Amino acid sequence: MQVQIDELRPYLQNFDLTGMMVEELGWDHYRAAPVAVSASGEDFELSPVAQKAGFAVYRCGPNADGDVPPQSVRRQIETQVAKINYEHLIVFADAAETRQVWQWVKRESGKPPAVRELRYDKGQSGTALLQRLCGIAFTLAEEGSLGITDVFSRLRQSLDVERVTKRFYDRFREKLAAFQKFIDGFTAQGDRDWYASLMLNRLMFVYFIQKQGFLDGDEHYLRNRRTSYDDDQ
Repeated sequence: MQVQIDELRPYLQNFDLTGMMVEELGWDHYRAAPVAVSASGEDFELSPVAQKAGFAVYRCGPNADGDVPPQSVRRQIETQVAKINYEHLIVFADAAETRQVWQWVKRESGKPPAVRELRYDKGQSGTALLQRLCGIAFTLAEEGSLGITDVFSRLRQSLDVERVTKRFYDRFREKLAAFQKFIDGFTAQGDRDWYASLMLNRLMFVYFIQKQGFLDGDEHYLRNRRTSYDDDQ
């Protein structure tokens, strides 16, 4: 299912989690009662957002201060929710709807639970999170054969930061080696390696700040500037 980030962004920015999951990502309405849990002496209510083949998504309310609970408390909440619905995703949100923390816990036999969290703050583009969420979209054609293990596998591929990080560094090393072959003017291999690494790191930094909207609010700033420059020549 091809989902466009720009179609998801308004839902994320407006904290319309059910709308995004159901209308855009193909999940189903989750008509269940809220889940009440206690952690660190506080009570929390988790509202059903959506579900797919028994895999549940909840939205957790804020703590007594109106904030997203701290990480240690989020972990306690997740542990209790797992007793009710083992496979789940929790979105923590503050009372003022300025912050979200998307939490998924990977559980594998013989290994300790691995907590994966992604954050969104109002005013940001949210592109990094939305790119991940595009990976958990489902189509009507998949409905007939879809099971909870399929949903889990899709979540793992999209939200498992460790896997994404390893893939990133594998590709970085590949691109670095290719880039080094185009560099002239250095007689020492160490200087060539240093220059190639420096340039790629700078390019990644510029790419990051443009995707955050820090360059004239344009997420495609470099491409558009290049097009504008070519037109002026």
